[in-house]
Amino acid sequence: MFTINATLGFSWVISSFGFFLCCRYLIDPLTYVRLSVNKSNNHGLSSPYIRTWFTYSDEERWQRLNLLISWLHAFITGLLVLYSFYAYPELQYDFVKHVNFVTYLTCSLSFGYFCYDFCDVISNRRGLNLFEIILHHIVILIFFGLNIMRVLNIGYQMFALLAEVNSIFLHARKLFQLFNIPRENFFVQLNMIINILTFFLCRLCMLFFVTIFVYYDRYRVGDSYYLFVTIILIPVMWIINPILFYRVLYTDFLKRYKSRKLMS
Repeated sequence: MFTINATLGFSWVISSFGFFLCCRYLIDPLTYVRLSVNKSNNHGLSSPYIRTWFTYSDEERWQRLNLLISWLHAFITGLLVLYSFYAYPELQYDFVKHVNFVTYLTCSLSFGYFCYDFCDVISNRRGLNLFEIILHHIVILIFFGLNIMRVLNIGYQMFALLAEVNSIFLHARKLFQLFNIPRENFFVQLNMIINILTFFLCRLCMLFFVTIFVYYDRYRVGDSYYLFVTIILIPVMWIINPILFYRVLYTDFLKRYKSRKLMS
């Protein structure tokens, strides 16, 4: 039997980082599939602010690689989260004190992925949304790191990781675009519907309930932790997620509806 403590958690974090780093090289050949013939989109792009051995010279291939690994993380984590809520019903009744091997492993795995993705993003991401992604990753890393280090509030992290169920479809949506799959494709259409439904349920509804539950548990989670979550984490998530939800809703549904209305 394993003793669940911070040492075990951070050893899993390192293993997780190494796992996604290996996936980077294993998945790399997939970035050549259906690659755009016209490479002019890469010309004129500014260089990344920070250049490391993570840095890719080809913007299109890097976006594909980054999204493929993000999708893999979402798929693994999403399945583990759904399994945990099904197999361990006690998780639902105590988000503060609950911890077991599977849930702690899931949280550590996800923390390792976000460490990897943070390094990848700052080494390759260009454009105005870099700040938005870095802000998101920093607050998530602090939130996850505190939970793993203290072996506390693991239930809250698992509840927050329900967002990864939606990320399966959110990342798939972008991958369809990057791999030039036609919008009229049946699976693209199906993914758009599932994506918007899971976004509402697994992100917005989850965030709503976390906001309420943390308030009721404010005397159990710890003063500094409660201040960080209520003053920084939750407000940032309430800004990012509704904006992203509207972008997806407008692009996939409202924009098409308006176009059809104008044509008619």
